[in-house]
Amino acid sequence: MKSPESRSQLIETPASIVGGAQYQHLAYVDAYDAVLNCDYAFVAYKETDSSGDWRVRIKSSQTAGAVFEPAMMKSNARSTGAQGKPWFQWGYSFDPSPSDPRSIQFRVHVKDGQPSEIEMLVQLRKADGMADTAKSVKFAWPA
Repeated sequence: MKSPESRSQLIETPASIVGGAQYQHLAYVDAYDAVLNCDYAFVAYKETDSSGDWRVRIKSSQTAGAVFEPAMMKSNARSTGAQGKPWFQWGYSFDPSPSDPRSIQFRVHVKDGQPSEIEMLVQLRKADGMADTAKSVKFAWPA
């Protein structure tokens, strides 16, 4: 079942399969890169398989995405928390450079050594090649 806000989305959360994988929409963000005349869209969802195991996935319209397995996130969150850092990057990323200001990052925010939320951060370009306004959406780490 599609969420009400999904009507204008460029990429959708997959539909659940009766007796199979179940999908729960978590977040969506999109941005426009004027230099390439291209829309980038990212959808995050919780995927639960028929055995009850779950993970968070980010699917992208133009790039690779990310898979957040609970055990890996817990381990990385513990290490990140011990280092006093507020978040760690996971999955696909596009980091800005002197010649290209684009930035795409998936960040796992940490609280008390545990994953607390995921952030999808996207900053693309204006027609003149300069950085456009960054867009960010955060959602709680599923319990």
